[in-house]
Amino acid sequence: MKLFSFKYPKEKKLTSSFRPKIVLLHGMGGSGNLWRPVAASLEDDCDIEALDQRGHGQSQVSPGETHFAPLDFAADVYETLDEKNFHPAWVIGHSMGVRTACGYAKLSPGRVLGLVLIDLGLSGEAGGGIGNLLATFLDQLPSRFTSRAEARKFLDTHCPDPSIAQYLLAVAKIDNSDQSITFPFDQKALLKTIEAAKSTDARSLLDEFALTGKPVKILRGKNSRVFSSADYEKEKVHFAAHPQFEFIEMEGAGHGLPFEKRAEFVALLRSWVFDQ
Repeated sequence: MKLFSFKYPKEKKLTSSFRPKIVLLHGMGGSGNLWRPVAASLEDDCDIEALDQRGHGQSQVSPGETHFAPLDFAADVYETLDEKNFHPAWVIGHSMGVRTACGYAKLSPGRVLGLVLIDLGLSGEAGGGIGNLLATFLDQLPSRFTSRAEARKFLDTHCPDPSIAQYLLAVAKIDNSDQSITFPFDQKALLKTIEAAKSTDARSLLDEFALTGKPVKILRGKNSRVFSSADYEKEKVHFAAHPQFEFIEMEGAGHGLPFEKRAEFVALLRSWVFDQ
C-alpha cells in the first residue's frame, strides 16, 4: 500500500549543493509527524520523507487486513518511495521502524545508502524485552480518554516503559470540542504487528545487507528497557566481522533516544549522511 508521508522541506529548495535523502520510520503507535523536531534541524540541507506506516496515522488499513509482518511494512515503504523516486537514501528506523528498515534493506539494498537502527534488538522477542507486556497494554488501552490528565494517569500506571508512555502522549490527538484524547493508530493492527513480528528475525533480514559493506549504525539508549544491554552485546558479537557496523550507547537516554537526545542524535546523523 502507498503510505502517507510528511515531506520536509515542504517546498523544493533550489540549490546546487548536495542534498542527502533521508527516510524516517517511526516506532509502534507513532506517526511520521513525530519526527518533526528532528526534521526541522535537517531540512535546510536534506530532503526528508517521514512515513506513516500501515495502521498508523493517515495510513490506515481495512478492518480485514491480515498482513503485518516486517516485510509487509517494508513493501509499503518500497512502493511509496518508488512512486516518489526518493532513492537512494539513508533509512532511519526507531523501535518498530527498525524491523521495517531491515526489511526495506532486504528488498532493495541498492536503494539504501546506510541504515540507522535505533533501540530495538534484531533477534528474539518481538517488541524487544517488553513485547508481551506491550501487547497486554495495547489490548487494555481505552480508545478514548476524557482528558489528557486521564490519559497520562492510565499510561503512567499501565504502560510498560515510561519512554513509550511519553511517546504516545506526544502523538495523541485532542478533540477541540470536548478536549478528549484519542491515538492515531489502529489498536488491532498493532496487536497483529506484534504477533506477526514474532516469526521474523530482523537479524536475518540484515545479514544479507551486511555483505554490501554499506554503513549500519545501531544505537541504544543506556537506560532502555526495550533494547536490553544483553541483546545489544549479542548484536555486537554477531556483526563483529563487519567493520562498517558501528554500535553506540547513548548516556542519559531510554527508548525515546532520538527525541530525548535530539541535538546529539541530529549531530550524529549529519556526520554520517554527509560523509559519503
